[in-house]
Amino acid sequence: MINLSRLVFLRAVHRHGSVAAAARELGYTPSAVSQQIGRLQREAGVRLLEPVGRGVVLTDAALVLVDAAVSIDAAREVARGRLEELAGGLTGTLSLACFPSAIRGVAAPALGALAEAAPELRVQLRELAPELGLEAVASGYADVAIVHDWVHDRTTLAAGLEAVHLADDPVDLVVPASHRLAERRSVALSETVGDVWVTDVSDSICTRWILDLLNASTENPGVDFRAEEYASQVALVSAGLCVAVLPRLGRPALPDSVRVIPLRGPVPTRRFMAVYRTPTSRRPAIRRLIEALGKQAQASPASGAPPAPARTPRRAGPRRPRTPTAR
Repeated sequence: MINLSRLVFLRAVHRHGSVAAAARELGYTPSAVSQQIGRLQREAGVRLLEPVGRGVVLTDAALVLVDAAVSIDAAREVARGRLEELAGGLTGTLSLACFPSAIRGVAAPALGALAEAAPELRVQLRELAPELGLEAVASGYADVAIVHDWVHDRTTLAAGLEAVHLADDPVDLVVPASHRLAERRSVALSETVGDVWVTDVSDSICTRWILDLLNASTENPGVDFRAEEYASQVALVSAGLCVAVLPRLGRPALPDSVRVIPLRGPVPTRRFMAVYRTPTSRRPAIRRLIEALGKQAQASPASGAPPAPARTPRRAGPRRPRTPTAR
């Protein structure tokens, strides 16, 4: 007789390709994971893992068990959803994965409102990058994830996942209050090719868009600052060192020392989505959570709304020195 509770260990190894990584995810020691899989192997009467380099791969027999585990979990989630529908109450616990700016701009206020409307529903939040959030939902370690992609760079969801569009989030130019463009109501990004820039450290579509434009316009683009956190980028702009483009949702509070200017023409736009597993779609708590997230995303002052008109600048800058040796 196979102990179905051991299948979680086999699925974790399948996801990560090693016993050690599976152990870290599950909160066990590698030895404990190996013991559970060893017992499962004896119960099934077939070999389950094959060593490959520093990791392992699942045998065909192990993949049969993983598929069975997925089907069992899906049936369990469908049954749970039907029971919750019959009960009619918003109770229990949900887990939400969310990236940082979405916590600020969407999740935190939405969960606050939901806590008042459904006090018996407990929502646990874990900060995860969008890619890890998708993995957490697919593997069953999160019920819902707020993720983002870009209008011109769409994410393909894995089988068994569904998404609800929450909001579109365009980017704006952020400049020091002293900048020559600070009182403009809109600008073209081409007007900033001579400026010093700050971008994030990733290879996001927004960063690629900026770098492509700068590289096409000048041989020596001035991307002198790289910082992942929006608050750090704002601090550098506020100091008069550079300019930036930032999305609206989840943008930190901006000091009086910076101005926000809408960009003309097609600009990178993030899509906020709530992703969940298809078998959980009947759970009233999940539907209510996604409804609360969507309501907050659409109601946010930043969601698709142009920033406040810029005020009169005090002085010119920052401009990047345009000398043959400048860098």
